[in-house]
Amino acid sequence: MSERHIFRDVASFERRLALPDGFYERLLKEDDWSFVIKLNALFEAACAHALVTRLAAPELIDQFARLELADRDRGKVKFLSTLGCISDEQATFLRRLAELRNALAHDVSQVSFTFVAYVSGLDSNQRKQLAKVFGHGCNDPIPIEGKKIPLAKFAAENMKLVIWLTAAEVLACLYLEYEIAEIRLKAAALDAYWRSVVEPSVGLLSEQAAR
Repeated sequence: MSERHIFRDVASFERRLALPDGFYERLLKEDDWSFVIKLNALFEAACAHALVTRLAAPELIDQFARLELADRDRGKVKFLSTLGCISDEQATFLRRLAELRNALAHDVSQVSFTFVAYVSGLDSNQRKQLAKVFGHGCNDPIPIEGKKIPLAKFAAENMKLVIWLTAAEVLACLYLEYEIAEIRLKAAALDAYWRSVVEPSVGLLSEQAAR
């Protein structure tokens, strides 16, 4: 999926969720603490809507909305993964984002959280692992002005941007559930038309021809 299509789908998802236009784009302007909290809240809603759309059960939106996002046995991510709506990499991304959100939301002293300080406290292996999880939606290496920057290095210096880019890819994937649902609805309507109109007509013509 091209970058243009990804952000087109993200914008469409914003409208589905009754968010202000440009909500996702403005996340990059938030401080790092607010960015994590708001992005996770966005995924809470997006995942719930993707689930009820896949299951064709809009009446369950309140029940799915109340499920924890990243509970490994009964969370929204677990259901989405089991249904094949998201990949293992995307599921891991959502779980790690939820873990980070919980760490920030449950400790008021974390309101001054910054990705720079967060990454600086990690060793090289931890930085590589973090880049792999949060940057799986990015190219590796990153092409910039004719140079190729290793993803781990770019992520260490631009973690918010890397998460934002990958999150857009996950949101676009979740949005596909709406398009899949529309295809299924059209297929069901066509099947119903065939059974109720076409098949009886064909049968009548066959009977008439046999007389």
